[in-house]
Amino acid sequence: MASIATTERPPATPEEIWEILRETAEQQKENTRRWKEEIALREREYAKWREEDALRREEDAQRRKQEAEEDARRRKQEAEENARRRKAEERRREEDAQRRKQEAEEDAQRRKREAEEDAQRRKREAEENALWREAEERRRKQEAEKEALRRKQEAEEDARRRKQEAEKEAQRDKEWKRLSEMFDKTSHRIKENDKRVGGLGRSYGKLVEHLVGPGIIKRFGEHGYHFDDIKKQRYKLCDENGNEETEIDLLLENADTVIAVEVKSRPDREGEYLGRHLLRVEIMRAHSKKEGWEGKRILGAIAGAIFDTPVRNATLKAGFFVIEQSGETMQMSIPEGFKPREW
Repeated sequence: MASIATTERPPATPEEIWEILRETAEQQKENTRRWKEEIALREREYAKWREEDALRREEDAQRRKQEAEEDARRRKQEAEENARRRKAEERRREEDAQRRKQEAEEDAQRRKREAEEDAQRRKREAEENALWREAEERRRKQEAEKEALRRKQEAEEDARRRKQEAEKEAQRDKEWKRLSEMFDKTSHRIKENDKRVGGLGRSYGKLVEHLVGPGIIKRFGEHGYHFDDIKKQRYKLCDENGNEETEIDLLLENADTVIAVEVKSRPDREGEYLGRHLLRVEIMRAHSKKEGWEGKRILGAIAGAIFDTPVRNATLKAGFFVIEQSGETMQMSIPEGFKPREW
């Protein structure tokens, strides 16, 4: 193993030793100066810090003093505000109490006034009801008197009407008797004529001509229906095979109107004559084209020696003219509002 060779340093000379000592002393002085400067700097900084701390403490003390003063002022203000608020609340409560008291008094007065008004109103209503009941009683009494008078008048009127109807019925019976005698005389003359003519087929036509024919054209003319003459008597309408469908006692015809007249001595109260005559004019309408009646009005009439009031009313209601015996001629009584039925 090889050995490491070392170089030995030669011993220092006194001059070197002194130089080293001098450098060491100088270094110590420099270090001492720097340390003193650093201490002085630290002392100055510490003094400045203490000044700043004292100032900060003083500022803190001043701030705390100001805060204490402000807090005292705030508490004082709050105390004053609370006092004012409590005072205002007490005043409000007093005002509320006063208002409630006033309202209670006003409400009591109002209720008292309402009670008095209600009592007066009920008194007035009672008086008005009493007056109304009295007036109603008078009204009912008057109505009862009027109703009794009306019934009495109606009874008297009914008695007069029945008396008049009885007189009219007696007159009609008398007229019927006279007419029957006339029929007998006319039938006798017709029979004599039939003997001379030699047939019975025309006897009814002669009867119609003698009793109904005179004046009937004039009567229709008075109501706006103008005819020159009786068109046909006992006119028969037959079907295509020649079978008789109906017979018309008297047929009146002009340019725009055809009237079928059924002659009855005394139309029956059962109304069979109405049904037959209604069927008759319906058959006439069905034969309009063949008979030349197209475009013409077809009307109906019932002629009779005697008409009872219900029979007359039923005939008019059916839309037929009513032709009645009056003395030696016939008359037409058309009530107001009557409108003949057209086919």
